[in-house]
Amino acid sequence: MKTQNPSRPGGRSALVKTAVFDATEALLAENPHSLPSMAEIAARAGVNPTSLYRRWGSVSALVSDVAIERVMRDFPVPDTGSLKGDLTGWADTMAKRLGTSESTALLRALTANVGGEDAGLRERIEAVARRGEELNVVLARAKARGEAVPTLADVLEMVPAPIYFHVLFFGPVREEGYAERLVERLLRLTTLAARAS
Repeated sequence: MKTQNPSRPGGRSALVKTAVFDATEALLAENPHSLPSMAEIAARAGVNPTSLYRRWGSVSALVSDVAIERVMRDFPVPDTGSLKGDLTGWADTMAKRLGTSESTALLRALTANVGGEDAGLRERIEAVARRGEELNVVLARAKARGEAVPTLADVLEMVPAPIYFHVLFFGPVREEGYAERLVERLLRLTTLAARAS
């Protein structure tokens, strides 16, 4: 019987990472007001705590890594054929999935560490850059179709930022059409700016 190579996707390394990430999310959801210890995560995941310290260094760095992977995986930007459709699909998925207890706990843990120790800072910056690249492709497609296109900064400030704020301070987004209204406001202001220039 063949054994999987730990360095390959799907090997032992990937299985351990999945178990650790799942354990981290579960523990945060159970107690969203404090970070679990490395020992608690290791026990839940069935791995040695020293492995976690060797790979992540601290709980804060591990939580950052988990949050970034989940955001990049769970909130893809679709290609619907229109800028409004692309951004609305992305924002709507984000608003709905951030409403789960696991996602909310992860978001709170991540933002609680911003401005504190630098654990995970480089990863957060890289994740924002990767998502920015994806959104720039969406904006370039829209421009090629002749649509009025906002800046990347405007997209980030007017679409995901209010959703994250809502989830952090008011809880899950339950208002029907909330994400679509954010996108419509962005595109309305973009059209007005284009006419004025």
